[in-house]
Amino acid sequence: MSASDTNPENREKTILLAEDTEIVREMVRDILKNNGYTVLAYPDGKEAFTCFKEDPAKVDMVLTDIVMPRMNGKELAQQCREERPELGVLYMSGYLDSQLNTEEDLSGNSDFIAKPFRPAELLKKIEALIESAPDGA
Repeated sequence: MSASDTNPENREKTILLAEDTEIVREMVRDILKNNGYTVLAYPDGKEAFTCFKEDPAKVDMVLTDIVMPRMNGKELAQQCREERPELGVLYMSGYLDSQLNTEEDLSGNSDFIAKPFRPAELLKKIEALIESAPDGA
């Protein structure tokens, strides 16, 4: 999937990325930027949430690793959704036991992608979450 395959309206969306592994964070950021998304990338949930609090309306969705130091992905999603309950969240993890309670954590506008993943798979899930946002976030 390339930028020409995504909905043109989604190409200007802003994604808050929290990933503690630098090489993965850089790879994901590059995939998203190369496909027209604005990316706010942070090494943990705490720094990502600090950015989110500055202007919650500028974030269109959250892409977060689940297992991170200081604040994990579930905590980040919960805190962001206290401000914006409709916010789309895509969880990612390389662990088989991803610490997600499927029914509880993946209810609403949420999804999960297992690492490693292909860029096209990531973009497809992001596109679906953005498209399904109740307010078109």
